[in-house]
Amino acid sequence: MKFFLWGIFICLSTLPAVQAQITQNATRQLRINEDDDFFNVWGRGTDRGYSNGTAIGYVYMKKKKSTFIDKWIFPKAGPYSVNVFEWDLMQVMITPDQIADSTFDPGDFYYAGALFATHGLTSYNPAKKFLVHTELVFGVLGPWAGAEQTQRLVHRLIHYQEPEGWGNQVPNAPLLNYNAYFEKMLWNPVKSVEALGGIEAQAGTMMTSLGAWVYGRYGLINPYFGALDLNAATRRKFQLYIFARPRFSLNLFNALLQGGIFKSTDTNFEELSNQQTSHMRRFTIGMDYGVGIGIGRTSIRYTQQTATAWMSGTGKHSVGNITLLIPLSKATYFPQ
Repeated sequence: MKFFLWGIFICLSTLPAVQAQITQNATRQLRINEDDDFFNVWGRGTDRGYSNGTAIGYVYMKKKKSTFIDKWIFPKAGPYSVNVFEWDLMQVMITPDQIADSTFDPGDFYYAGALFATHGLTSYNPAKKFLVHTELVFGVLGPWAGAEQTQRLVHRLIHYQEPEGWGNQVPNAPLLNYNAYFEKMLWNPVKSVEALGGIEAQAGTMMTSLGAWVYGRYGLINPYFGALDLNAATRRKFQLYIFARPRFSLNLFNALLQGGIFKSTDTNFEELSNQQTSHMRRFTIGMDYGVGIGIGRTSIRYTQQTATAWMSGTGKHSVGNITLLIPLSKATYFPQ
């Protein structure tokens, strides 16, 4: 079975790879995103912790000015900004190390699933080389999210171990979050080298945290923050680059690790909480690294995301990510 999954991974990782930067002339695009801890460049795939996340999104630019929510809660990056909106639907699941065991392990993760939609704006300022990303997240946690059914179906299709412990998952709860991050160019000595810094904040019933990172990339690249001149922003029709992002997080709350806002009303979960010996780590550090390829407006990126333990006693964890961006329309640029 693992040889079968590894073959799938190899095939996906050789597809054309997603730009980390602005796609300044992509009016409408389809984005497919897959996180899985079996994906691992070192051949050390697992099936525990943050086990899987699958998302599909629609990325677009507008001719008309924003109204209602888009106008009031999504700030723009100034008069020269390039504004890229998005809608995404994502399902994520977290499982303990021993999924064949139906009993609760107090020193490991709870079973947890979430299903949520995201609506956001990434606003780039090509003149001052910074961006502001803001998003609203809303969805459900617990059995309502259908993560158990998804994992069971996939494991049956690939003839893998049946997960037996979903009776110990976090209870149902609504999710509502507002997230924002800011990135700014720090160093750009030549066209092939870029280094930038970023900070982020998340607040709501899904998670509350603060984070910071430094992101660097090298290769055949278009400008990360675009350019005032569209031809300069998209001068390369073929891109190939490597990247790395060391990061730090202060974690104040995470419903997938601790249970949602209604957890105290669920007597079964209260019993599990009283038994649990593991706890969420307040501070985590990590390193993301990988490779990206862009061919015109089609791109794919593979990222290996490694971080210290989210929960005490569970050890560091690594998750692979594949993101594919596919154009749905002809290249059109809407300056705003």
